[in-house]
Amino acid sequence: ENRCTKASTAVPAMACCGGGHGHSHGHAHGEAPPVQAISDPSSRANLKCVRQTHCDLKWTIDFDTKTIRGSVAITFACHKECEFIVLDTRDISIKKITDDKGENMTYNVGGKSEALGSALHIALNDTLNDGEKLTMTIEYETSTTCSAIQFLEPAQTAGKQHPYLFSQCQAIHARALLPCQDSPGAKMTYYASVTVPKPLTALMSAVARNDGQATSTEGDTQTFEFDQKVPIPSYLIAIAAGELESRQVGPRSKVWSEPCMVEAGAYEFANTEDFIQAAEGLVGPYVWGRYDMLLLPPSFPYGGMENPCLTFLTPTLLAGDRSLVDVVAHEISHSWTGNLVTNASWQHFWLNEGCTVFLERNINKALNGAPAMEFAGAQAEVHLRATVKQIGDEHNFTALIPNMDGVDPDDSFSRIPYEKGFYFLYYLQTQVGGADKFMPFFKKYIQENAYKIVTSDLFKKMFCEEFPEEGAAVDWDTWLNKPGFPPVTNQYNDTLGDASRSLAAKWDEAGDDGVGSASDMEGWSCKQKIYFLEVLNEKRQGRPMTAGAVNKMGEMFGFTDTRNCEIRALFYQLAFHAQVEGSIDWVCKFSTEQGRMKYVRPMYKMLFQSGREDAKQAAIATFQEHRSSYHPIAAKMLAQDLNLASS
Repeated sequence: ENRCTKASTAVPAMACCGGGHGHSHGHAHGEAPPVQAISDPSSRANLKCVRQTHCDLKWTIDFDTKTIRGSVAITFACHKECEFIVLDTRDISIKKITDDKGENMTYNVGGKSEALGSALHIALNDTLNDGEKLTMTIEYETSTTCSAIQFLEPAQTAGKQHPYLFSQCQAIHARALLPCQDSPGAKMTYYASVTVPKPLTALMSAVARNDGQATSTEGDTQTFEFDQKVPIPSYLIAIAAGELESRQVGPRSKVWSEPCMVEAGAYEFANTEDFIQAAEGLVGPYVWGRYDMLLLPPSFPYGGMENPCLTFLTPTLLAGDRSLVDVVAHEISHSWTGNLVTNASWQHFWLNEGCTVFLERNINKALNGAPAMEFAGAQAEVHLRATVKQIGDEHNFTALIPNMDGVDPDDSFSRIPYEKGFYFLYYLQTQVGGADKFMPFFKKYIQENAYKIVTSDLFKKMFCEEFPEEGAAVDWDTWLNKPGFPPVTNQYNDTLGDASRSLAAKWDEAGDDGVGSASDMEGWSCKQKIYFLEVLNEKRQGRPMTAGAVNKMGEMFGFTDTRNCEIRALFYQLAFHAQVEGSIDWVCKFSTEQGRMKYVRPMYKMLFQSGREDAKQAAIATFQEHRSSYHPIAAKMLAQDLNLASS
């Protein structure tokens, strides 16, 4: 509809309460108002009756069996009388469940859904009434096929001496790591005790006790302890363990990684504090205490993951010139948009990622000037148009609020919530008269909904209250609910992109000898080079360049030998379609050096869907040979892309 209507209010995350095991976990933000019932099609939990508020994790990591065993003590607050609690699980072996009196509880595990896992039904020994709390302890063990964690053999690590473990719970993989209400709408605090073999170090998405050193040792194991005192959704619970070292890169930041990469990481991310301070100037104080970063092994499937207090980062960012550190600005932005103000369900994921991209680009604007943000917006529109075209402009997944009934959120993952979400926010900013008017509203939206969960209706309601005339003119239904490219085209004052587009137009007409000289890119930023390749790839869709022209370009601008993964991915597309000699090998090698889905999925798809039998077979053979080295999430998605899902 085109007018503002009354909408639901924000749903507060309940304040934490004391957990089990004798630990105290005070929450500085006080008691939250009563919880409003929410609905989440991606969770089996009975969220309308009870809500998790805190958990105590006691884990032992077993690298021999490739499992995590131990217990979780979950505290629930009741807001509707109930006689049972339903939690989300996936391939978890439940050993025993007891209530806070130590009495056994009756439970059963329901049938498994491929998308959602299995519901764990737990009968309460006593009826739980509105306002009452209950803590239950679940002893369990993860599966050897746990989708939330990847165990790496020593040979798969950079150091080659010790095994490694890391998790990735977004979107709905926390249920494979612990029984829980695996919904972004169910936020809780947590304490964790993690035991690992010596000399490994454990890290989590929380503040480590004892300055990150082991708090106890026993035989050949050592234990690390952590506190997360800000309520978070289950998808932000994260763990890593391996041979790890750290370097201080700011007053509240360290970079962690395997020893052989830690210096490179410290150099690449040395300006982290600048990003944090710029964000604080835009949307308010950073509330998480620490902002540390973990540089993961190459199989990590994402560019970054905004785990609170410990962002996970891909080593593909190590370009050696700090040219790809915008990912850090993005993950820092999540400290407000997503982690502090959280989408109530995955249907409203654009409120997480769209707002995060918007804040990230405003950080870039604060540090590098307005042209930098305008350039990023214009560049992103190329990505958005390409993504809509690839998925289909009538496809449900190109709507800002997709229908997620029976859908694994991983299957809907794309640039849409990021770039269509940003596009919408930039449009709204334009409608109200620019950043001077919109940014105070954006800060108000963050501050008023801090520690809470939000829906698209809530965002709409707040915008319309702040800007009633402009809000009434917005076609909310089309923007939020309809698939395809947005109904309005944004106009960007993109002077930085002019040179990229101009040179791309010249190379679009180039023969075997190419055009111009290396000086054509003199003084260019990495982003301008990337944009040049993006525009040229878009122009040449269905019209491959000549192999001679691509080879000349690679030599002239250094694309053939670059360490920059963004440039490599884009240049390899041009090279493959031009049938440059050796380009299939380039693509396969690039796709096995790292497992970031942003790169490997398009690379494999390009080979598989090219119509060239040699390329198709190379894709299948390469994936099958290296499948075990990819993260479970990436392996699943790649298998689907190559029609190997059932193998």
